[in-house]
Amino acid sequence: MLRKTDPLEIAPYLKDASNNPDGFASAVVIPENETELRQFLLENTDAITISGAGTGLTAGRTPQGGVIVSMERFLNLQIREDACVEVGAGVALKDLQNHLQNTSWFYPPNPTENLASLGGNFATNASGSRSYKFGVTRDYVQKADIFLSDGRKCVVSRGDKICSPLKLEDGSTIDFPQVSYLSPQCKNATGFFVRPNMDWLDLFIGSGGTLGIVTEIKLKTVPKPSHFLSGILFFDEDEPLWMLVRKFKESDIEGISPCSLEYFDFYSLEMLRSRFGTIPGRARAALFFEQDIYGDDVYDNIVERWFDFLESKDVNLDDSWISQNERDVAKFHDFRHALPSLVNEELSRNNSVKVGTDMAAPFEYFEDLMRFYKRELSASNVKYVVFGHIGDNHLHINFFPEEDTKEKIAALYQGMVNQVLAWGGTISAEHGIGKLKKQYFHQMAGEQGLEDMKIIKSVFDSKGLLGQGNML
Repeated sequence: MLRKTDPLEIAPYLKDASNNPDGFASAVVIPENETELRQFLLENTDAITISGAGTGLTAGRTPQGGVIVSMERFLNLQIREDACVEVGAGVALKDLQNHLQNTSWFYPPNPTENLASLGGNFATNASGSRSYKFGVTRDYVQKADIFLSDGRKCVVSRGDKICSPLKLEDGSTIDFPQVSYLSPQCKNATGFFVRPNMDWLDLFIGSGGTLGIVTEIKLKTVPKPSHFLSGILFFDEDEPLWMLVRKFKESDIEGISPCSLEYFDFYSLEMLRSRFGTIPGRARAALFFEQDIYGDDVYDNIVERWFDFLESKDVNLDDSWISQNERDVAKFHDFRHALPSLVNEELSRNNSVKVGTDMAAPFEYFEDLMRFYKRELSASNVKYVVFGHIGDNHLHINFFPEEDTKEKIAALYQGMVNQVLAWGGTISAEHGIGKLKKQYFHQMAGEQGLEDMKIIKSVFDSKGLLGQGNML
């Protein structure tokens, strides 16, 4: 097993995409297989931070001492006859997508960063723009091989319920502890997933590497769409866009079933103009949509239904972009994914650490949330962009901190947390907690909720070695 102790070799493992600068560790260990990982765990007494591809946004892999365990050598990738794939924790999402390209199968979760490892996707319950229709990582995990910090292994399968003991390979068992905490009902990536009579598998998914180390994952796939129809609709003001989203959410429109609904505010469009110069000059907001289509025989009919529907809602089609071919679909995807990289580039130029929200609220508060954000931000006099998964009532606000606005941004963020929690929402719907959102998660979970999660963690990681400083 490779072990790196040279500070120069350790340095690349000390940060993630949050650019948090505070990580330190004594070594990086890189096991080649489960045998080496088990041997390390049996001998280890140090704190462990698990490292994937370093694409996380909450400093989850930024260690606070101890040893980093990198999963980069776990690269098995096999397509099974049951339309499932088996992947090692170190496999990049992009590699899985490429592997499926010439098959009839499709893996829907598509977080912005396709270089992310699938072990990292498992740890954060990653989603992406298609979660509106297709769901999140949790919905596709069928089985996982997981090592506990003491070296014991469990193979956890879909359908294994917490009402029965979890069986480990050495013959020992674990009972789910009695706790009162339950996870929010909206899209959520905070804390441990806890629901009555849930699967054991769901406890580990989204746990941020604090309960165990996943080495292998079995993922289900779905039949691949023959086509995608996509478009970017530009609006002179926000309210008509909001009304259109509500129509999609509340109505069954024949032939129209978007899998993605993504929002871009005025400042997002201003930033995107550097790469997409044909954005209409008067556009104040935009809605990206995508629909999966199955069969050449229905494609033209569905396209026609979209045009008829959008015209009936007074959408300005002359100023909007609708895909005509696969090249357009790819271009619009580039538009959808370009903004986060543009934001990161600007933050890097200014040597700033990202301050970004990841909150979501129940859809009954959709217009309330949109108006609240607009009112608070308009009055703030700070630099920001707003974009993201409007179909899930889950938007990202990325702030650009300057020395004289840091306190104002912190106060804005806290006010947003307070309001979203008052509506029964979550402070993280996608990125997880890590170290950067811990204080807000503690507010959300409350004293009893935190105590319950500490009890759960102690059952699996009795010495508290995994993910120190993350979440709890």
